[in-house]
Amino acid sequence: MTLNTTVAVYKYGLDNSTYSYNTYCVNDKSKSDYGKCYNIISGTAFFIQTDTTTYPSGTFPCEKDGTCTRYTTTTTNRTLSTICSYSGKQCILQSFWSRSHSSSPPFNYNIQTFTPFFIRPDTGIFYTWFLPSPNYELSSWPIYEPVYNFKAYYNPYTITYGYVAILRWSGTLFTTTLYLFVYEANLDNAWYAGDVRVVWAYESSPLAIIPLDYDKDYAPYQELRNAFGYAITGVDQPGWNADDIVRVLKEIYPDRAWAVYDDKTYTLYLYNLTPDYVPDWLINRLTPVAIKVLQPSSDSSVAKAWLDSLNARNAYNQPPTGTV
Repeated sequence: MTLNTTVAVYKYGLDNSTYSYNTYCVNDKSKSDYGKCYNIISGTAFFIQTDTTTYPSGTFPCEKDGTCTRYTTTTTNRTLSTICSYSGKQCILQSFWSRSHSSSPPFNYNIQTFTPFFIRPDTGIFYTWFLPSPNYELSSWPIYEPVYNFKAYYNPYTITYGYVAILRWSGTLFTTTLYLFVYEANLDNAWYAGDVRVVWAYESSPLAIIPLDYDKDYAPYQELRNAFGYAITGVDQPGWNADDIVRVLKEIYPDRAWAVYDDKTYTLYLYNLTPDYVPDWLINRLTPVAIKVLQPSSDSSVAKAWLDSLNARNAYNQPPTGTV
């Protein structure tokens, strides 16, 4: 069985290309710059502040500055993104890197819980598959856990306010769905920032190439879920049959731009697109032997929206953070 390997990178104030950076927010109410976030590289940090009387929506300092996404409710775990969801196919997690800057200590009870970012497969287990995992041999950081093959770092570098944590894992884990979760522990007046890199594989298949929002654009349609899987990249969405993918996309999204790659004939089909809108990185990745235009674009803004979204999710690896 031939496998394709792909990657998604999430940037919430930090960038994985930066080894260390003093990204932080201020949650000490005695400080004059309370509610500010500093040194945001890419995307936004997150700030939990439920006091909407003192700070109505849009008025909290970092929210007003555009440097944070504000949550006005507390929770134990928050889902930030569905990474992949493959009905009837395997989503094979191969590795991930998770770094967080946060206002609360990242590890509790000798690494039993990890705050905030972690990857959760659809296993029915609320937390990650390897936590809780107390390490009784701890003498100094970083910790390496040989049974579950993860390595954890606590404050490998310092920031002005808050704590730094890094979690690294590699292996082979078979699932149908992967989520990016945040463990918030019902904290209020708390903040976190970070970056996450996830690598997974899937069986070589025909692909639906259309950036979709999981909750709004994909999950409500059983026809889509029957025809192909979902991926945050908008590219790694395998199906069983290219003709079925084309038929369903024509039916549900006749006014959007999309492409379908047939891995049996090595043909890339374009809809509301022309070849000049297909980015070079996608051609280099798929290496099609033929490109066929099913319907040319009558509105260049439709084709451009498809291209811009693909670039944002792949070439720049910055998926949208979603809405509060």
